[in-house]
Amino acid sequence: MSLYAWIKASRLPAQLFIFPSLLLGQALAVLYLGIDIAYGVMVLVHLYGLFMHLFIVYANDYADYETDKHNQTFTPFTGGSRVIVDGLLTKDALFKGAIIMGALTITLGVILSFMQTSAFILLLIIAGIGIFLAYSFKPIKMSYRGYGESLQALGVGLVLPLVGFLAQGGTLSSVPWTLILAFLPAQYAMAIGTALPDEPSDRASHKNTTAVKLGGANARRLMIGLYIFSLILVFIQSPFTPFMNTMVTVLLMMLILMQGLIIWVKNPLPGSIPLTILVSFSILTNTALVLSVATLALQV
Repeated sequence: MSLYAWIKASRLPAQLFIFPSLLLGQALAVLYLGIDIAYGVMVLVHLYGLFMHLFIVYANDYADYETDKHNQTFTPFTGGSRVIVDGLLTKDALFKGAIIMGALTITLGVILSFMQTSAFILLLIIAGIGIFLAYSFKPIKMSYRGYGESLQALGVGLVLPLVGFLAQGGTLSSVPWTLILAFLPAQYAMAIGTALPDEPSDRASHKNTTAVKLGGANARRLMIGLYIFSLILVFIQSPFTPFMNTMVTVLLMMLILMQGLIIWVKNPLPGSIPLTILVSFSILTNTALVLSVATLALQV
């Protein structure tokens, strides 16, 4: 079992799903509570994010082995790391790795809760683990029942920002709920996008993603609509100056228009380069939205 195999299994680019949301929560704590960010806490928060990320990708490879085995339209962002499929690691090794990362995730939750005397941090972290288990594992396997994207949006778009906010000294009563909730449509859109390339294997294995239920074309249209809806909500709720809001809006609309152009010109299908590019732009759109607001919040 080589170091390369574990690096591949770790799917480090998927930190684009985790890091921005944790940073957003911490940045909003700085903005709304008027505090200086605690950099020691920030390190622990993102260390938790890394452990949680590794728990998810290892356990997901273990749980989705049968589906991934038949997936011929995977991309660098979808279809798992394929280390089990390619014989680089065993299912048993990935399972043990997931257990270790899960234990480290909970340990960081205990430490952060103790530091802030807030049991809610640990409860949220445990809830995040529970959401993932409900997503991938029997007997629930919500991703096969048509609710996978909803759980992903809930975990990444709500649990992670709340962990970051509370870890920097916030309380549930001081959470800027309307602004945080404004990001959920974009998080859902990104979840739809990352499932688009896997539609053929998901359909064959009865994994009811949005692309399977609605068809790829309708799923792509819904993804674009959700990004626009989320951008409007964030713009309305944003506490920043009109100039800052306009700059963020222009950037995001350019990224959304690029997705629309790819859909209109290429009608990208699973296994094609245009669909891989579309998924890349989808991830970039959500990441840019979250990081833009987080960066501005830290500078105000």
